[in-house]
This record gives sequence, structure tokens and C-alpha cells, in this order.
Amino acid sequence: MKKKTLTKKDIVQYLHEELGFSARSLARVVDEFLETVKLALERGEEVKIVRFGNFEPYRRPTRRGVSPKDGREIVIEGKKTVIFRPSPTLKEFVNK
Repeated sequence: MKKKTLTKKDIVQYLHEELGFSARSLARVVDEFLETVKLALERGEEVKIVRFGNFEPYRRPTRRGVSPKDGREIVIEGKKTVIFRPSPTLKEFVNK
């Protein structure tokens, strides 16, 4: 059984049905919200959304690994990524 995936389009449709604003204006709001979060993370800022969770930029360190091709030791470069830490409220809601 395939799990349902909630998309940006689904979010816009839900907000349209719940709030009655035009789907076009809500799509713009959702896009601007996501862009704001992206830009904050790019600047190295943590994004905290009360009762939802925190998005934190994280730099993975450079490390040593083994090449699956030939077994040689290689260097795996560090990279930037994002960590999401759900709030206790969100964890409790999901685990009902």
C-alpha cells in the first residue's frame, strides 16, 4: 500500500477550502513562506516554528570512507545540510 504524500498543491488547496482566499494568492503566500525559511537557513540561522519544530543548518564534517568500487580509502568532503527537530507538541500529536 502506497503512502499518501502531502504536496504544496495540497496545502494550497486545503487553505483555499478552509480560509476562502484565492488559490493563486495562497500559493504565493506558501511560496514566500518557504523562500523565507530557505534564505534564513542559507544565512546560517535557525528557524523555530512554535508547536511545530526547528530547522537548523548543519555542516557535516569531512570524513574518511572506503570506495565501494575498489576498497581504497577516500576522503568524503563535508557538506551543508538541514536538521529538523520536531517540537514535543508535534511528536505528541503524531503519536496519538
